[in-house]
Amino acid sequence: MVTTINTLIVDDDPHARNILSRVVQMNPLLTLVGASASALEAYAVLAQQEVDLLICDIEMPDINGLQFVQNMQQPPLVIFLTSHRDYALACYDVSPVDFMVKPLDPVRFFAAIEKVRQRLSNPPEMAVTEPYFFVREDSQYIQIRCNDVLYMKVDDSVLQIVTTTQTYQPILSITKMEKQLKNDLFVRVNRAYLVLRSAIHRIGKEELVLTSGDIIPIGDQYQKALHHKHVAGRSVSR
Repeated sequence: MVTTINTLIVDDDPHARNILSRVVQMNPLLTLVGASASALEAYAVLAQQEVDLLICDIEMPDINGLQFVQNMQQPPLVIFLTSHRDYALACYDVSPVDFMVKPLDPVRFFAAIEKVRQRLSNPPEMAVTEPYFFVREDSQYIQIRCNDVLYMKVDDSVLQIVTTTQTYQPILSITKMEKQLKNDLFVRVNRAYLVLRSAIHRIGKEELVLTSGDIIPIGDQYQKALHHKHVAGRSVSR
């Protein structure tokens, strides 16, 4: 059971560091081990202290917060707190516990700390983080698990992310979504569709059928890439 969470703040804004420090010290679960003004200062703290949680700004001089976390081999759990809304999808690669936009919302913050506590309370062999990403819809950042997505499509220039339970409409292009989801979970099957590979049930010459029953057309220029990425080397035949 987690008794205390060693917490390091990294933010180049002294006012933001002071506010965060006070909020962290208000939570009996958290122990503040440092409040650094840059990634370089934070590296020095990490070299000397055991840190369980990093509360990190993104836009900082020299090394930004995202680069800082990406360059660590075994980073602590991370909560990103930033003034820049457009980083939500870029943060996908490092699987943060949460992505929040300044000014700090104490209620949302304490909810994120509860998620940190739950992760740290799991035995290491049982702690499995499923891949997910954040998208902005209206004024909110929504966390979507990759395995809940069936497909993404463009309809009248609007991107729709269709999951097993609902559809989201973030302000993004499908090309930008494909580029920033840097993994092997999705495959582009035509100009308008990006499909979760594990949701594919059957592939025909001109269309594929998903496990949900949805039928997705395959574009001529994507057929070879789809076969190479998804079928080649996995086809069993006599």
